Amino acid sequence: MSTKLNDISSELKEITDRVEATEQRVAEVEESHAEHAEMITYTLELQKSIQAQLTDLEARSRRNNIRIRGIAEGSEGDNMKTFLEQFLKDELSLTETPLGIQRCHRSLGPRPPQDSNPRSVLVYFLEYTTKEQVLRSAWRKKEIHYKGKRVFFEQDYPTEIHVKRKAYTFIRKALKEKGIRFQMLYPAKFRVFFDTGPVIYNSVEETTDDLRKRGLIPDGHGAAPSTRSKQTSWETAGPKSRRQQEIRLKHIQDKLKGFRRNEESS
Repeated sequence: MSTKLNDISSELKEITDRVEATEQRVAEVEESHAEHAEMITYTLELQKSIQAQLTDLEARSRRNNIRIRGIAEGSEGDNMKTFLEQFLKDELSLTETPLGIQRCHRSLGPRPPQDSNPRSVLVYFLEYTTKEQVLRSAWRKKEIHYKGKRVFFEQDYPTEIHVKRKAYTFIRKALKEKGIRFQMLYPAKFRVFFDTGPVIYNSVEETTDDLRKRGLIPDGHGAAPSTRSKQTSWETAGPKSRRQQEIRLKHIQDKLKGFRRNEESS
């Protein structure tokens, strides 16, 4: 009997040791997973910050550019610059203004079929003030036509900013129908002039939510909610102090530097 009890006791101890070892390995895996999740989150935030800086630099490099939409393909003949100088002087009454066009061309891509929308024309001016004068003249005239088609003038923005500004299209349409004045702000903010005063929104989601609450946009219309990075469900318990967060961030940065050194040496 004593021998059997000793055997059972030994087996229980062995099982207990194995369970404890398993729990230890699980805890290590959870800790490693949480650490990797933090590293990924930090890397994504860093990438987002760098992308914003690149977009800003690209926007600055385009500050002397305008984009003209609606000019029929082939209208420029063999010389786009000569055509544009004459077109701008005639349509915008800039006969006495030296335009200083440095470069101009159609947007890249194959020539579209005859019944499709023509490619836009990109124009780079030597002077920023000249570009601003051209845009102001075009906006004051409101409607400009060429060969029976309406022509639009706009600032040339990086693709990322252009996409964000384009997302306001349905909002602009709704406000126009209701006779409410609005204004696009750089880079992709939106100002609405209500009777109670102007309101500035920082995103299309923010604009949509508020205008829907005001009854200016019906439910079910508008941009889809933005996707936000979700925190991992495996997280270390308890809040961290600022000092702990700083130490954790330094640890993540050191690990990422280690990965980079390993890649460079391989």
